[in-house]
Amino acid sequence: MTTPTSYQADIRPLFTQRDIHAMMKAFDLASYGDVKAHAAVIFDRIRGIGGAVMPPPPPRGEGPWPQSRIDLFGKWMADGCRP
Repeated sequence: MTTPTSYQADIRPLFTQRDIHAMMKAFDLASYGDVKAHAAVIFDRIRGIGGAVMPPPPPRGEGPWPQSRIDLFGKWMADGCRP
């Protein structure tokens, strides 16, 4: 049996201060409520669907997430976006 993912333990640590600052105009990646409310959009963007991939490549960002992080975000959504 696998442990359900949570925002605090699993998802929040994925977002760097640079990511949080860059996305502040759209939503707050440091806020559970904002990330939960925009989870589908965030999931699409980290997969490069519906626009440029998030986070952007250097020098604007750290570059796209590895598949393991994308899968973890998807699991968090599948687990019910737990806090």
